[in-house]
Amino acid sequence: MKIIKPKKLQKGDSVMIVSPSSAIPDELKRQFNNGVKFLKGLGLKVKIGKNVFKKHYYSAGTVEERLSDIHEAFADKKIKAVIMSIGGNSANQLLDGLDYNLIKKNPKIFCGISDGTTLLNPIFSKTGLIIYHGPDLIFTFGLPMSLIIKENLVKTLFDGSVGELRPNLNWKGLDELNKNEKYYGWQCVRKGKANGKLIGGNVTCLTNLDNTEFRPDYKNKILFLEAFSPNIEKLDQLFTHFRQTKVFDEINGLILGHFYGSHMANKKQDRKVSNLILEITKDYSFPILEIGELGHNVENYIFPIGCEVTIDTEKEYFSIDEKTVL
Repeated sequence: MKIIKPKKLQKGDSVMIVSPSSAIPDELKRQFNNGVKFLKGLGLKVKIGKNVFKKHYYSAGTVEERLSDIHEAFADKKIKAVIMSIGGNSANQLLDGLDYNLIKKNPKIFCGISDGTTLLNPIFSKTGLIIYHGPDLIFTFGLPMSLIIKENLVKTLFDGSVGELRPNLNWKGLDELNKNEKYYGWQCVRKGKANGKLIGGNVTCLTNLDNTEFRPDYKNKILFLEAFSPNIEKLDQLFTHFRQTKVFDEINGLILGHFYGSHMANKKQDRKVSNLILEITKDYSFPILEIGELGHNVENYIFPIGCEVTIDTEKEYFSIDEKTVL
């Protein structure tokens, strides 16, 4: 596959907000507006897709309306980046109708998180376009941002040279469920060093792509995983699925993020995600690194899907080894 990289963002560039998944609830409109204000503070012009605030049951408009905004954004030569407003559950409805040739011929930054996983990985697989997991409008740009996270944003999308990432010493949970969780920095779950192209995102979204033409190619990749609200029992089921579908046979290494809502109410049933993954992958030797800057309701580093990275888990080392934008 020929890898395509979009052009870097510069002050004065235009970006477009789209809603490919859930409808935006009224109580998050303020965060939406805060996100627009943040982007303008970076010197960017912001265009709002005409269907961004639509509501079709639980989705942000019909399939046709949501596709229309994405296609308009990629067709518009003035738009340099396409940013998801929020995640949800229905982005997979768009996969059959996306114009991958249009996207490939008009490469630009596309970023999102959560249900964004459902679009990011297939777009990379179908086009070779480097794609960006981590930032969305409401839960990234619409919330206060630590300096180290803002620096990563600028390095990834405005400069392109990221290099080594480090733990966010100002890490904190961002809502009631995880605001009191302790941060232990990065953890070596299994020793080893590996390199490969990044692939991954939300565990549930990735499993939903199985048995379709949109399933990612995991061979020789560094897989990164996070999840929203499945408890540890459900994660056991999902990780076991990854083993049984041979994903763990293919990858070079694994990065575990923050698994929001994974704790069991019954403490006797609870266990660490890292202990669970070691048990499920006991017959494998690939290195595993656990970090806190990946997942729901925490501040995220940007993971450029398709870029070459290196992990050295014993040294708690993680680097982006190539330019993320041109």
